[in-house]
Amino acid sequence: AVGLDQIIEVTDAARSWAVHDGHPLYYTSTDGSHYQVVNRTVSPLAIYSRHGVISLSPSADYRLLTRLQDKAEVKDGQRYSDYFVMDNTDQLIYKVTRGVAADLKPAIAAISDQGVLALADPVQSHIYFYKLGTLIAEGQLYEADFSLERKIKLQWVGERCYILLERPGFNGAPPDEVLFIGINGDGRGQMTAVLPFSYLQQFIFQDQRFFISGYNYSAKEQKMNPLIVEVSPQGQVLWTNENFGHELAISANSNYLAALSSHEDVQLFDLKLERTQVIHYDHDNQVSLGLAINDLGETAVIRVPVDFFVKRNTHFAKIYFPTTKQSQAIQIDPRFPKLFQLYSDGQRFFIGTNFEWLEIR
Repeated sequence: AVGLDQIIEVTDAARSWAVHDGHPLYYTSTDGSHYQVVNRTVSPLAIYSRHGVISLSPSADYRLLTRLQDKAEVKDGQRYSDYFVMDNTDQLIYKVTRGVAADLKPAIAAISDQGVLALADPVQSHIYFYKLGTLIAEGQLYEADFSLERKIKLQWVGERCYILLERPGFNGAPPDEVLFIGINGDGRGQMTAVLPFSYLQQFIFQDQRFFISGYNYSAKEQKMNPLIVEVSPQGQVLWTNENFGHELAISANSNYLAALSSHEDVQLFDLKLERTQVIHYDHDNQVSLGLAINDLGETAVIRVPVDFFVKRNTHFAKIYFPTTKQSQAIQIDPRFPKLFQLYSDGQRFFIGTNFEWLEIR
C-alpha cells in the first residue's frame, strides 16, 4: 500500500520548493519570503529580495535568486530584473540588474557550477555571461527579427551553456525548427544544430546525455506530430521516438528515461538495454502531472480531476503509480502550479505541498 511520511513541516505556506537530488534546499512562501532547509530544519534566508524565484546550479554549488520588478514599480517604460548569485553557504557573491521594455519578456537566467550567470534575451536572441558581477562575454545566438519573442531554455553542463530556442515565423509564417546551441561561458566555441521539430516541450540532461521533446503542427491537416529525441553534445540526433514528452524524468542512476505522453500513457525507456515500454492506465477523467522515476524504473505521477484548476474549490489530488495502479490522496493548493512536481533520489519518491515535505512509501 502507498503511504506518506512527513519529513518537514512548515508554518508559512509554501508556493514552491527548490530541490536537488530529491531533497529540498529552500522553499518560498506564499507571501514571497524565502526559507533555507538544512537537515529537516527550516530557517529564514537572509533577504536579498522578496518575491523572487530561487534556482540552483547543476550541482547546487551556487544558488540564483531572480526577481522581476513589480509592474507597480515600473518607470519610464522600463522593467528591471535583479539576479542575486549566492554560494552554497548562502552568502551573496554578486548581483546583476538588467532592464527591458515593460511590455517585453525579461531574460531567461541560469547559473553554472563555476558561478557564471547566463542571461538569454528572448526578444533579441542575445546571450550575456557575467562573473562576479562583471559582463565577461555577449553574443547573438542567431540572426533574427528583433521584434519577436522566443521560447528559450538554458542548461549548464560544466563550463558550457546549452540553449534550446524556438524560432517563431515572421508575420504569421510557419515557425522555423528549434535550435540546439552550445557555447562556452566565455562566449567562445559556439555550436548550433537544428532539431526536427518547431515547438519545444521539455529538456533534460544527465551524464552527458541530452533528451528533448517537441512537436510539429500542420495547420492544413490540423495535426500535431510529436517527437522525443536524444542528441549528442554536438547536436547530432542519436535516436527518436514518435510520442509526446509533456514531461520528462530520468532516474538517478541514468538507466531509465520516462516521458508523460498523455494523461493515460507513460513511455519508459530502458537506456541500458535500449528497450521501450508503454505503461497504460485508465484516463478516468483525470489529468496527469509531475512525473518522477526511481532507479528501478518505477514511475509516479500526480493525478487531479479534469476541472481541478478551473473550480479551485478542492485541494485533493492523488499520488499515482502507473505500474501497480496504487494511489494515495494528498492536498495541494491549485493556485500554486510549481507544487505539482514529484521528485526521486533514486530510491524514494518525495513531494512538497503547501505545508509539508513528504516521503511517499
